[in-house]
Amino acid sequence: MDMNISQAIDLLANLCVIAGIIFLAVEIRQNNKLHAAQARYSLRQYRGDIADTLMSPDVLRASHKMANNETVSPIEKSIADLAALKTIELWEWQYGEYLEGMLNYESLPVGAWQLWYWGRGQAPIPYSDAWENRKHVMNPAFVSFFEEKVIKEGRAMYGGGEQEHET
Repeated sequence: MDMNISQAIDLLANLCVIAGIIFLAVEIRQNNKLHAAQARYSLRQYRGDIADTLMSPDVLRASHKMANNETVSPIEKSIADLAALKTIELWEWQYGEYLEGMLNYESLPVGAWQLWYWGRGQAPIPYSDAWENRKHVMNPAFVSFFEEKVIKEGRAMYGGGEQEHET
C-alpha cells in the first residue's frame, strides 16, 4: 500500500504530538520534583527561623517565667504568645504542604508537635493559649488534624500539665 504525501504528513504530525505529550510529561515531573525540593528547603529555612525565635533571650525568659507560674508582664505574655503563634503557623504551613503533596507524611513531626504543645519541648511556650485564640482562623483541615493528632493523642501521652485546654 502506497502512502501519499498527505498521509505521511498526518503520520508525522501525530508522531510529533505524541513526542510533545511525552516531553510535557517529563517536564511536569521535573517541575514537581523541583517544587517538592523547594518546599523541603523552605521548611528548613522556616524551622531555623523558629528556632532562632524560640531561643531568643526574651522568649526564653518569658516562657520560663510562665512555666514556673511567675508573674509576667503584658509584654512578656505577648512575646511568648507570638512565639507560640509563629510556631503553630509553621505547623499549619507544613500540613498544607503535605496536603499539596510537597511534603510526605513523615515530614510532619507530629510527635514533636505533641511534645511542644504539651509543654515538654525545650522551651515551655504557651501553645494552648495561642491555639485557642487562633484556631478559628486557621485552615479547617489543619484544625481537625491538629486537634486529633496533637491534642487528643498527645493528651494520652503527655496531658494533664499546664498546657491542657479542652477542645
